[in-house]
Amino acid sequence: MRKIDKGMEPQSLTRWKRSNSALRYKDLPREESRSIRTSCISEQHGLCAYCCQRITVESAHNEHLEAQDRAPSRTLDFSNIVASCQNPNQCGHGRGTQALPLTPLMDECETELKFYLTGRVTGQTERARLAIEALNLGHTDQSNRGLIGRRKAMVDALIRSQSGPPEDLQFEDEEFLSLLLEDLKTPDATQRLQPFSPVLVNVIHQLLAHR
Repeated sequence: MRKIDKGMEPQSLTRWKRSNSALRYKDLPREESRSIRTSCISEQHGLCAYCCQRITVESAHNEHLEAQDRAPSRTLDFSNIVASCQNPNQCGHGRGTQALPLTPLMDECETELKFYLTGRVTGQTERARLAIEALNLGHTDQSNRGLIGRRKAMVDALIRSQSGPPEDLQFEDEEFLSLLLEDLKTPDATQRLQPFSPVLVNVIHQLLAHR
């Protein structure tokens, strides 16, 4: 996960809620639902709120951090909505209505998950482990082999694009790691981050912390 800073809700949603105060998310017109998703993807810099793969308006859905049946009064609360990928049995489609003790709105989501260059992830705390399992983010090789493989492939590609062949990695060079870290954390000209870049950011932070 990567910490998401929620912004203001779309103005069109604000106007719709004023005119339809007795209605809930299920009553939203399609264009309003799409407007929410567009805003979420923008503030998430084009990444899924949970797995950090690249998403678009067409390849994502509006995800309620507090499930609609658990928090019916928050179904139209923009601060409770993020954009999640459409992968089956993963992220928003994996958790169902399970409660998430750790969410991408918390600063700790960037430190309580530990990623490996193999593509796997583990939780440093009990709430992180519960969130990883609920979202099926790849805590074992068998749990989500597809995501682990995609994550590892993208991490490998990011490494190659930044530093050349894997055998030339400069993980002993602190200045290089710091520069790579800043590059991965900086959105491009379209305000998008590279797919899975928060994974490598997580790994680099671990390397720098143990120097």
